[in-house]
This record gives sequence, C-alpha cells and structure tokens, in this order.
Amino acid sequence: FWFPEIPNWISALFCVLLLMSFNLLSARLFGELEFWFSIIKIATIIGLIVVGFVMILFAYKTQFGHASFTNLYEHGVFPKGASGFFMSFQMALFSFVGIEMIGVTAGETKNPVKTIPKAINSVPIRILIFYVGALAVIMSI
Repeated sequence: FWFPEIPNWISALFCVLLLMSFNLLSARLFGELEFWFSIIKIATIIGLIVVGFVMILFAYKTQFGHASFTNLYEHGVFPKGASGFFMSFQMALFSFVGIEMIGVTAGETKNPVKTIPKAINSVPIRILIFYVGALAVIMSI
C-alpha cells in the first residue's frame, strides 16, 4: 500500500526472494533476522496490549461507545451471529504456524533434555499473554 503503482504480486515476490536469499547465504543470518523480526513482532503486540489497556483504564470514547471490559460480554456471545466466529478460524490457525519450530530448534541446543520441556511448557503462557490478552483488549475497545 506504500507504492500503489506497483502490483501486489511484485512486492510479495520481492519479499520472498529477499528472505530466500538470506536463507541460502547463511542459516545463521536467517536465524539472526528471524530473531530480530520476532522481537519487533513481540514489541508490537506488547505495545498494542499496553495502549489498549490504557484506553480501557481511562474509558476512551470510540464511535461505538466507551472502551471497557464489559464490551466482552455486554451484547451476548455472538451479537451478529456465529459466522464471524467460524470465519476467524483461518486467522487463528495462521497465528499458531511456527509452533513446530520448537522441535526443529530443540535438536540444535546444547541440552535438549532440559530445553525442550521448558520451551513446550512456556507455549500456553505465551498463547494466553500474546493471543488471548491481545484479543481481550481489542474486543474491549
């Protein structure tokens, strides 16, 4: 959307080729880039949760009403039908892509017997914070 005169497929192809070239050059470089991109993603989600929580705390007024945790349950479970719930499955499944990386990277650690259980046990906590927490804040606004 920054360059509307360039077709979307060209931008997507450029990004894929760029990431593929990083991976072909060095697995270490690709891992380093993935680490930094993950930091950016996590910082963005934490920022969203913090800003949303501040909006809820001060009852920020939107065009639909005030931001409040009561928005989570005030209008019933499915105020506009269950179709939105079912259509959200593709987005939810996409959010969990990458969890298999625990098994892939665990084999390369110094102490996999200790590292694998620790990584697997941290997944539910991360899901609660980053996905459920972010969704609760978004739906409250």
